[in-house]
Formats: sequence, C-alpha cells, structure tokens
Amino acid sequence: MGYLLLGGLAVLTLLLVSRGLANLSRRAMKLSALAILFILAATALVLFVVSGRFALAAPAGALALWGMRAYLLARQIRANSGGQGKPAATNQAMDRAQALEILGLEAGASNGDIEAAYKILIVKNHPDQGGTDWLAARLNEARSVLLDT
Repeated sequence: MGYLLLGGLAVLTLLLVSRGLANLSRRAMKLSALAILFILAATALVLFVVSGRFALAAPAGALALWGMRAYLLARQIRANSGGQGKPAATNQAMDRAQALEILGLEAGASNGDIEAAYKILIVKNHPDQGGTDWLAARLNEARSVLLDT
C-alpha cells in the first residue's frame, strides 16, 4: 500500500512539474532540469543513507553536488549576461567617434592605421580565438564606418 501511495505521489508531482515547465523559456527549462536533477539526487542520497546502502549513497551524493554546481553556474552566467547571453544590441548606427574609440585610434587616423588597428584587434578578439561574435561584429562595423567615410 505504501508503494502505491508513493507511486501516486510521484505521478502527481510529475504532472504538476510538467504543467509548470510548459510555459517556461528554453533557458529557464534548462535551469529547472538542473534543479530537478539536484533534488532527485539529494533525495536518493538521503534514502540510500537511511537504508544503509552507503555504496550507492556516494555516487548519488556526487551527482547531487554536480547538479547543484551546474545550476549555480548557469544562474551566474545568466545574471552576468542580463539573461541574453550577449551584451544588449544597439539600434543606432555607429558614428565615426564611436568607431575610432572601438579601434583605439585618434581623429586623424589614416586608412593604413585603421587597417592595422583592426587586424590587431580582430586577431585577438575573433570568435575562433575565444572572442565573441558580438565583439567581432562591432570591430567589423567600426572598420567599415571609418573606411567608408
């Protein structure tokens, strides 16, 4: 009878969780999955320790710790990026002063200076070298603004 009650409680919990997850974004769903993984592993850890199955408790504890660390890391990344994963996009076109500032140049820079500064920065900040797509796009935009005017 106890197992039937426990099974019914598990089904009810799954229905409530699935109803709550239906309206979440993809990122929030990933965070929720990590939280659920932690809760399940922690529950298994407690059950294994109470029942005296210490050989199974160690892996469950490790899984619980991994789930919690992954959840906290994902929350920290989300908080640092403003929930977007990248800096906020600007809707305004870049002007010459902004382009000079991005490339680190003075107002009277020649085309050769612009190209040299661009090459140095794009090599350091290219997405294949650990930079971001957003930063590479800003460098490309700055170079085109300065060379077109």
